Amino acid sequence: MAETPKPEREVTILAMNDVPAIEPERAGKFDVLVTYRVGQYQSGTVRIPKEEFSEEKLKEAIRADIEKRFKYVGMKLKV
Repeated sequence: MAETPKPEREVTILAMNDVPAIEPERAGKFDVLVTYRVGQYQSGTVRIPKEEFSEEKLKEAIRADIEKRFKYVGMKLKV
């Protein structure tokens, strides 16, 4: 059975900063730290190695972060 595509969300980029990489094997290199907002109240941050940064990588990172962090936000449960 085909998987239902996830709806697109509008994301606003709030800030982008170059920060030192935190992995020991990438010492001396930089990451791009991106803070974004989804909707009115939810925000998140993703980190992408500067040498790999592209708009497509940014979209992938934000999409994965949203799926992980906001999975249950807005869900209504009966318990």
